[in-house]
Amino acid sequence: MSRVSSKEKYVVQVYELFRKKGLKMTMDEIADHLKLTKKTLYNNFNSKEELMRTVMQHILGEIEFKINMALSQGRDAIEALYLTSDMMNKSLSEIGPLLLSDSSKYLPDLKLLDHTNRMSFYSRIIAENIDRGISEGLYREDFNKELVTLFFTSAMSRIYSWNGAYKYLKDPYVFHSELVRYHLESIVNNDGRGVLNEIIQKRVK
Repeated sequence: MSRVSSKEKYVVQVYELFRKKGLKMTMDEIADHLKLTKKTLYNNFNSKEELMRTVMQHILGEIEFKINMALSQGRDAIEALYLTSDMMNKSLSEIGPLLLSDSSKYLPDLKLLDHTNRMSFYSRIIAENIDRGISEGLYREDFNKELVTLFFTSAMSRIYSWNGAYKYLKDPYVFHSELVRYHLESIVNNDGRGVLNEIIQKRVK
């Protein structure tokens, strides 16, 4: 078992602090809350910006790990995508609106998810899910896979650039669930629709 470094421990602790207090905190305030000297904090992070970025990358790594786990646990492509949605909703809830909003304000180029890399990740996830669904006989084959993937990831990007200004993103968790359903409704075949309806019925009970 690998040992967790002091820096990694600080990242986890600061993440919990940012969730509650937001990114507006000074390095003095952060050090005080963690019961550290400011020197210790600066020995691990050269600046507050580096600290914020490190924390955000920690969050992203955790989300991506959980997404891959969810995808592997689904019995078919449709269930796998819903499990991914559930995981994403839980992660967004844990991160909270304050940190989501502050990340756009204080790290506009990062926008929480290092936008370009993150959209590339989700494009791969959706493209692979489409291939899986087709091979399982649940998705149609008569649509443009690249275009459908682009539609989905473009909508996803609205969640991760969220700054509280968009009314339909006041609840990004609902937005993501509806996005998954809309996406699946547009690509399932007759067999897939039966599986999808079964899952939807179970989820509304």
